[in-house]
Amino acid sequence: MPEFITELWLEKHAILTDIYELTQHQYTYVENNQIDGVLDILAQKQRLLARLQQVDSRLTRSGDQKGGSAEDTRNIASGLPEVVKACRELLEKIVQVEQECHARLEKRRDAIAAELGQLHEVSRARAAYMGGNAIPGGELDLTL
Repeated sequence: MPEFITELWLEKHAILTDIYELTQHQYTYVENNQIDGVLDILAQKQRLLARLQQVDSRLTRSGDQKGGSAEDTRNIASGLPEVVKACRELLEKIVQVEQECHARLEKRRDAIAAELGQLHEVSRARAAYMGGNAIPGGELDLTL
């Protein structure tokens, strides 16, 4: 098996490891409602995903250049069982954490939407109660 293919798989594993570590940090930021941290992590992950895509493309081309099929590429990968297995396991872990983050963010979004809906209803009730004397647009009256 060509050494450069082994190097590509090892590079893919290193990138996936970095993505997994960032995903763990992302989960912590999501848990603590630190959206700026989440956005920073997503930007870092985007760069790593671009590198991963390049490595995957080079792996695919290496099979194509030899006149190989997708099956040939799988056969090459089967010669690297440890690193390929580790890559698959990392990818599964990444997907699992991403799904958990997604679910928590959706839950938070829905809670905020519910709070805003309640706030709007309170504002409408107050305006109705005040008979049109309510302060429009949520302005604060500081007169004494």
